This record gives sequence, structure tokens and C-alpha cells, in this order.
Amino acid sequence: MYSLLPAFVSALFLGFGLYVLITEGVTRVSVPFVAMCATTFVWQGAWAFLFQTTHADTAAVLVKVGYFFILFLPTTLYHFSVEVVSRRSERSALLASYALCIVLAILLITSNRIVDGFNSHFFGDYPRAGRLHPIHVIQTVLVVSRSAWLIFTARRDARAAGVRKLLSFCLLGVVIYSFAAVDYAVNYGYGFYPSGFVFITLSLGILAVAIVRYGLMGPYLLLATMAHEVATPLATIGMHADELRSALPELMRGYRLAVQHRLCEDKLYSLDEPDRLPGLASAIRRQVNSTSVVMEMSLALLTLRRLDKRSFAAYSIKACVDAALDRFPFRAGERELVSTVRIDPGLQFSGSDSLLIFVLFNLLKNALQAIQASGKGDIHIEAQSSDGFGVLRFSDTGPGIAPDVLAQIFEPFYSTKAPGRGSGVGLTFCRRVCEAFGGSIACESELGEHTTFILRLPEPGSAMDRGRHDPSPSSRRYRLG
Repeated sequence: MYSLLPAFVSALFLGFGLYVLITEGVTRVSVPFVAMCATTFVWQGAWAFLFQTTHADTAAVLVKVGYFFILFLPTTLYHFSVEVVSRRSERSALLASYALCIVLAILLITSNRIVDGFNSHFFGDYPRAGRLHPIHVIQTVLVVSRSAWLIFTARRDARAAGVRKLLSFCLLGVVIYSFAAVDYAVNYGYGFYPSGFVFITLSLGILAVAIVRYGLMGPYLLLATMAHEVATPLATIGMHADELRSALPELMRGYRLAVQHRLCEDKLYSLDEPDRLPGLASAIRRQVNSTSVVMEMSLALLTLRRLDKRSFAAYSIKACVDAALDRFPFRAGERELVSTVRIDPGLQFSGSDSLLIFVLFNLLKNALQAIQASGKGDIHIEAQSSDGFGVLRFSDTGPGIAPDVLAQIFEPFYSTKAPGRGSGVGLTFCRRVCEAFGGSIACESELGEHTTFILRLPEPGSAMDRGRHDPSPSSRRYRLG
């Protein structure tokens, strides 16, 4: 009877480990997760046989087999956590932990210093701790604590809500899994039934939700983690560029005085460097902003694939337009080409403010490129309420769009730009965002005159907004998931 629960947990971990391996393949995250499932499978499977055997020799072998994998289990959890947060700086500590596991495993096989036989309890036989067993316990405390801290700090620093949700699941799973260490007390003679299987089963369920429902093994978390790792040095570069821009005029003034008083040789002026230096810091800042926008757009595109419409809220259209204009990496003279008119601060839409800002980024980028190519034009943005929708009109007086091209601009991967300058996903992204909100986007254009994008975004409480949140009975009946 007491062996049934370990057998069930063993089969559960084996099945889910195989599922992840088959569906996700061999990746840096899936390998340690499958290793964690495999070690748990052998551990619980060995205990299932141990609890029902009546032969001392068989029990002695099962004790060694089960504990061999237990020695590696905390480190596989640590390995999984390191890969989830992509902390390459932890590799040395991870390898050291695996090396200690190997040493302890050798001692387990060749002596009684790790496990010294077994004790008999009401539920069956169970391993007895040897003299060096506390080393394994200390290692477990250290690596599990480190795993939880790595995930906690990654979650704290994550900017995307989807990443924070994924890491919250991981952190909860790790914390609950650590409670399985209660079984160590039985190794030291306490006579209660080892209930660690309860915690590891709950942990598996949480990680299963993170993997199956939220795509823990998918590209979103990897890209988001990479974006975070890149964003930190980018922010530092931008900060230094701003400092350089502030200090450079004074430095140049000092340099001119030094040259005038013949304290140093004039090399900058002879090379025409002074004309280039003042714009250098601003150019660095523009490149940093441009790279940051590209990363955020990539994250937004993946976020759209797993969008939870229940998270939609009411946002000011004017606030989103202002935020887009503040954050967009305009080049010199471009910001002056954009004007906003007749936007009521109280005009709201129901959706995601960050996604609408990225839509405006796309429209700004396309309009400015068209204006640059034609050598003329400017941009006008306005919004007003109409029939339950906030209607946002984004117009430019650039070269316009030919009728045959206009019919295809929202198609995936369609682009009229030169190879390498456009991927054809920007306007597709805009269309998908507007439709996800329950609205639409359309384009009107006259060749050589203007182009106007019309975004219809449902206002909070409008019929479209209520319909999205409260589906009809028929749609509820056939809804899956």
C-alpha cells in the first residue's frame, strides 16, 4: 500500500519528462528539466520497490540505487534554474556542484559514509544517513536557495509582464519542490512516512502549467531574457553618451584654451574632428534608442501570440500617442515633422497601451522613411470618438501608395522596400493588434498626395468591448480551453 504513491509519482515524472523531450526537443532548458524528471523517476521508483521488499540484500541495493540519483537531484534543479534565467556566470558554480555530486556518488557506491544501510519503519525500509551525509544536505540547501534567488532576481528585473508570469510559476515550483527535503528527517531516524512526493507532485503541476500553457520552453522566454541581458549594457551606454554630450562642450572649450596657450599640440582641428565630435554623443544615443525599440518590438510580436485579452484595460489614446512620440528614436529634424491635433485626453480605448504604442512606432517608421525617400511631407495625428470607437487617424503627406500596392500592405511578409530594409511584418503586426482589441485598421492613400491609416479602437463599455468580454451563449458552449 505504501509503495503505491511513490510508484504513481515515478510514472508521472517519467511521462512528463518524455512529453517535454518529444515536444520541445533537446534544448538548453529542456535537458536539465528532463534530467530532473528522470532523477525523480528513479528516486521514487526505487522507493516504491523498497517499501515492499522483505529481503535485506535487495533493500541494500535499492537504497544505493535510489540515493545515487537523489545526490544529483538538487543540482539538476539548479541547472534548470540557471538555464531558465540564462545566467552563464553561474556555469562555474554549476560544474562545481556536479563535481561534488560525482564525488559523493563514488563514496556512496564504495562505502557507507553517505548512506549507512537502512532503518525499518512501519511503511517499510528507508536509507539511514552516513557520517558524510550532512555534506549532501548542505549542498542541497545551497543550490536550492541559489536557484530560488536567481529566479527571484530575474523576475524582479523583468520588464515584460509575460516573462514575470513565467518566472513566477518557476519560482513557486522551485520553492514547493524544496519542501521535499522533509524526507531527509527520515534518514536521521524520524519515523514518519516520507511525504516529499506531495511537494514534488505539486511542483510538477506548476511547472507543467508554465510549460504547456505559457510556453516556458518556447522562444518567448529566451528572447525576453536575451533582451533583458542586452538592455542593461545598452542603458549604460546611453547614460554614458548623455554624460559625454553634457561634458563635451566644456572639454572642447578647455582644449581650445590649451591649444591657444600652447599647452598641447592641435591635432583635432587639423583633422576636422571638432565638427564631428559634438554630434557623436547624440548619434550614440539615437542608436541606443533605435536598438531598444527593435528589441521591444520583437518582444511585442511574441507577446501578441500569447495575448490574454482578460488583461485588457482602459487607456487614454492621447497618452499612448504622447508616449510613442517621446520614446521613438527620431533622427535630427524628424520630430518637427510630426504634429498632433484634436485629441481629447478623456478619449479612451480598451486594450493594451504598450501594444498600441508599438503600432504607432511602426506607422512612424514607415511614414518617416517614405518622407525621406520623397524629400517632402509631414505627419499629422488626430483622434475622436465615433459610434463607440476611438478613431485614430495617422496621416502623412508623403509620396502616397499605388493602388495595386495598397491592396496588399497588410499581408504578411509583403514589402516594397529594398532587401534588408523591410521584413513585411510591421503592418501585419498593426492589423493583428487592432483586431485583437476588437477594432480594425484601414488605409486610404492618393498617389503623390497623402496616406492615412485609420485605427478604430473600441471604447471601454462599448458594444464591441462588452461583446469581447461577454461572449454569447452559443460561443461559450463551443469554446475550447
